Amino acid sequence: MDLHVLALVLLAAAAHAAWNAWLKDSGDRVSSMAAIAVGWFIVGCVSVPVVGFPSIASWPYLLATTLVHTAYAMLLITAYKHAEFNLAYPIARGTGPLLVALVAPLLVSEYLEGPSFFAVTLIVIGIFLIGAFGNERSLGGSRAILFSLATGVLIAAYTMIDGQGARVGQTPHAYAAWLFILIAAPIVLLANTRLKKNTRELLAGHWKTGVPIGVVSALAYWVIVWAMTVAPMALVAATRETSILFAALVSWGVLGEKLRPMRWAGIAVTLIGLILAKF
Repeated sequence: MDLHVLALVLLAAAAHAAWNAWLKDSGDRVSSMAAIAVGWFIVGCVSVPVVGFPSIASWPYLLATTLVHTAYAMLLITAYKHAEFNLAYPIARGTGPLLVALVAPLLVSEYLEGPSFFAVTLIVIGIFLIGAFGNERSLGGSRAILFSLATGVLIAAYTMIDGQGARVGQTPHAYAAWLFILIAAPIVLLANTRLKKNTRELLAGHWKTGVPIGVVSALAYWVIVWAMTVAPMALVAATRETSILFAALVSWGVLGEKLRPMRWAGIAVTLIGLILAKF
């Protein structure tokens, strides 16, 4: 992976950790997710006049990813309801790239070789080490683990769909813009139905923070969609999930939390994986 691609994906990873942490602690997660989706919609609408329409070949992927992303958003809310962030986030984010690495050779004939293979392996191991040895132990039991694993499966699914959808079209940028437009509407609609509120009531108290966070998260995922057209999907997916690394470092450096030795080992393993990702 080229250095500038790696740097952009790492920035996207940091943004991803931030918006997931806010969603977990936002209280009314359904309304918060709806506000984030509005931010996605804004990014898509503003971008369309510049990037245009995706090619016909991309539309089956866009329709499929709309269903998967919507299910993912609802399942993520459920996972955060039953599981602590220190459990749900690393399990979901670690499972995703692991499955992509296993499935990509079968579905898109994309094989990892040499440093890329070892990079993905080390990053996934590091993610699980960081998550498994967190300081918070009230993790929520088997139900929490199942919801987190299911979320990881959907992450792998939309990663594969979006990676291939962006590749078959004329430009990944048109694909990304329409992706945000298409996934925003059903998420807001489901939130309206679930809470029995209209959109204005739904966003009250959440839009000032949620919409800007949605804009940032959309731009971050846009980087990921583009990166998967210039680098192996599994490598991009694994690098993106180093967001758990940023979360651990922030908890140590900013919040003053002590990190267990195994978490430091996970950080070291992840960093070695990132170094190998450059080659």
